[in-house]
Amino acid sequence: MVPHILKKDWRLLWPIVVALGGLQGLLAGARFGVGPFTSLPTVPMSLLEMLGAAIVIALVVHQDPIPGTRQDWLVRPIRRRDLFLAKLLFVVVLVQGPWLASDLLQGLLNGFPLGQSAWAALACAAWVLLTLSLPVLAFAAVTSTLTETFLAALGVLAVVIAFLIVPSLTGATRPAALTGFAWVPSLVREVLWLFAAAGALILQFRSRRTSAARGLLAGALLVGPCAAFLPWRTTFHLEQVLTARSGDEAGIALAFAPGDGRFRPAPGQSLDDVVEKPGFGPADVAAENQRRRAEGARTVFLPLRLSGLIPESRLLADRSEVRLTGRDGGTVYEGTGEDLDLHATSDTAAVHQGIRVPGTVFGRASAEPVDVQIDYWFTVFQPNRTYALPAQGGDQRMPGIGRCATKVDVSGTRVLVQCLEPGERPSCLSVVLEHAPTRARNPEVSLCAPDYSPYPGHTLPDALSRFGGRLPFYDPSGLVHYPVGGPQLSESQVLVTAFRSTDHFSTRIVIPAVRLEQWEAQVR
Repeated sequence: MVPHILKKDWRLLWPIVVALGGLQGLLAGARFGVGPFTSLPTVPMSLLEMLGAAIVIALVVHQDPIPGTRQDWLVRPIRRRDLFLAKLLFVVVLVQGPWLASDLLQGLLNGFPLGQSAWAALACAAWVLLTLSLPVLAFAAVTSTLTETFLAALGVLAVVIAFLIVPSLTGATRPAALTGFAWVPSLVREVLWLFAAAGALILQFRSRRTSAARGLLAGALLVGPCAAFLPWRTTFHLEQVLTARSGDEAGIALAFAPGDGRFRPAPGQSLDDVVEKPGFGPADVAAENQRRRAEGARTVFLPLRLSGLIPESRLLADRSEVRLTGRDGGTVYEGTGEDLDLHATSDTAAVHQGIRVPGTVFGRASAEPVDVQIDYWFTVFQPNRTYALPAQGGDQRMPGIGRCATKVDVSGTRVLVQCLEPGERPSCLSVVLEHAPTRARNPEVSLCAPDYSPYPGHTLPDALSRFGGRLPFYDPSGLVHYPVGGPQLSESQVLVTAFRSTDHFSTRIVIPAVRLEQWEAQVR
């Protein structure tokens, strides 16, 4: 009976299925055709693709609606298991099949091996099936018409908008956002939705309990987004459990080093402005810098010395929580520290930890000694391999990193590096511009966008990861002078190093009797 139902649905819906496949092919062709240095609007295109897939899934389910008592499949009768398998097979073969084929073709056309391209396409397809197709299939199974589906979708949209707006109004934060641990709350949310979808499908296709199935989906819809607000310590503990990591201190020690003196910014370096990084683009930078200027906070830089490092490794602070305590034992301020990303060249290193303190708090506590407690959650990265490609016109496939290309930007001030990799991108990269004859190097640029998830697959925009960075070599203002400038570019190369995460650990440092005003930056 399953082939007959599948054949009937194909005859009724083939124009829409072909249109969806054409859309998927056009989007994949556009991504391939623009090349590595032209960016397309990833999110709108991906949402259009997923919306098209969701519409087709809803339409195929509504060919034989589950709610109601006057359906043809009830009269004939048709076994409910056969009906479910036919709908599921339609989704897997005719909705996700072209999607998988376009991902596979993109990998092959970009010069990647068949095995790597196929694995990335299959992992992405499995992720789409579990996080999109099955929930939409369950959603459609509890409605009987497109009108009901549309109204229910409006309700879902209202909930999504509420979870975007209300936290910003109430000050609620997502502790794991933009960290390598963001996969933990995402996994909790997606597992909850998947179990709710599976439960709704069982309720509908076995006993047609529409009210119970709707209640289950509504509950998951309301509870699922709350996973983004999991406390940081809970998130870290779940990561340790899910990945069987110990969380031991890895032999790295921190100590307050007042002898290292005050922080001195480099020429042209802003003290408080944030900079672009993977996942935090120009619009995010502009909004955050505007917010920082408006709040009037003051930044202090505490000198710290780290020992027990492994040379050539990286140490990344995924999160740091700061507590300032007054002489009376009361808490003066609680917040988070600034980013800390250290590339160790020896077994010891000196850093300055930035702490932004609200202006009102700084005014009260700057002259009075306070105790500073900083809790760190670190990740240790070890280098894999380093590759070199020409600074101008380079195009090279690097196993473990991807296919990377280089060119000088239109302003003539930076070398652009763009890479493409089937599947997940390396969690942490560094790039540096080097003059090959003299070995002179410009400052290293970190392209770390940590993702410690052990599970492959993602949905936006396809099975290929796109990433890159910018290497400045000329400052039009004249404030910064680079060892490698424009005249040396023809003899220069970009060194690309991939790092792998080897350990996570947490540690704490307590610094007694600190006067904040003594540790503001020393401006030249």
